[in-house]
Order: sequence, then structure tokens, then C-alpha cells
Amino acid sequence: MKILVTVGMMSMVATCFSDTLVISDSPTIVRNAEIREAIRQDSTWTSENIQKNPYLFLQDQIAACDKLKAKIEAQNITLVRMEKQANRKIEESDGMQTRYSKFLTDAKAAYKAVNGKWPVSVNGYDLDEEEFNDKIADAMERVELAKKEHKDNAAIAKKVSIRKGVLKTKKRELVSLRMKLVQQAEQVKMNSALAEIGDLK
Repeated sequence: MKILVTVGMMSMVATCFSDTLVISDSPTIVRNAEIREAIRQDSTWTSENIQKNPYLFLQDQIAACDKLKAKIEAQNITLVRMEKQANRKIEESDGMQTRYSKFLTDAKAAYKAVNGKWPVSVNGYDLDEEEFNDKIADAMERVELAKKEHKDNAAIAKKVSIRKGVLKTKKRELVSLRMKLVQQAEQVKMNSALAEIGDLK
């Protein structure tokens, strides 16, 4: 019995059985046991072995699809966490930038109001010239840090979003491939059953 195997299926080849496998005229249960043992002893599917037992090959590929799907889902969970963390940091950096930008605006207005007299009252705090200059320098530095943090985390969030889109596409392709494999496995199983009934005649 022959089966057409797509390139996509061949790329997912995992476990397999030996070229030396001989299918006997034994009952199905015995043959299946022989095949399972041959698979256990070898690790490479070949075209010849796929033709000898296409159903087992297809079952193996279905299992590989399930394993890959689980891996994609695990990666997606990690990406969701990363995205939430990046978005939280963006919000924090935006809040910090807003607070310190407001302080700089208030300090500038307070300084103008006193016409160069010290201390200057900013947001209820009286600051002498040295304290005032230190606070201004600190606020400007924090604004720049907040801008950088926003930019860095926005880049991470964008990369995560792109990666999530790639995984979504791969998962959709994988689900489609698995359905095709299941259909082919059912067809092979049916053909095998029909062949056994033919042998009884």
C-alpha cells in the first residue's frame, strides 16, 4: 500500500522503525506488536518504512503535531507575560515622566514668581538655591530615564506582538495539518481493513 506524504509532514518526522522490518502474515495484533517493537529499536522514518506502515507513520506525525502545539501554547503564555510586563513598565515610565515634567513646570513658575529671591516654594516645599538646582537636575534626569524606559519597553512590546502573530499563524497551520493527517490516517485504516477482508476471501 502506498501513500503520498506531503513535504510538511516529512518535515515533522520524529520516531520510526527499521529498514529490516518484515511484515508477516500474522494476525493484526501480532503485526502491530512487531511494528511497535521495530519502531522502538530505530529512530528514522524512511520512504520504504512509511510505505510499509503508513498508519503508524501518520499516528506518529499526529503525536508530533500535538507536541508542537503544546510547545507553541507554552511559548505564547511566556509572550503574554512579557507583553503585560512591558506594558506595565510603559505605564510606570509615562507616570514618572508626567510627574517630573510637572515638577519642572511648577519649579520654573515658582522661580519666576520670586524674582530670584531665596528660598523658592515649590509644591509646598521651601528650597534654597542649592536644593532647588539639585531638584531641577534630578527631575530632568528622571524625565530622560522615563523616556528611555518607555522607548525600550515599547520596542519589547512590539517584538512580542510580532512573535505572537507568528505563533498564531503557525498554530493555525499546525491545526490544519493535523486535521489532514487524521483524515489520511482514517483512510489508511479503512483501506487496511478492506484489504484484510479481501484476504479472507
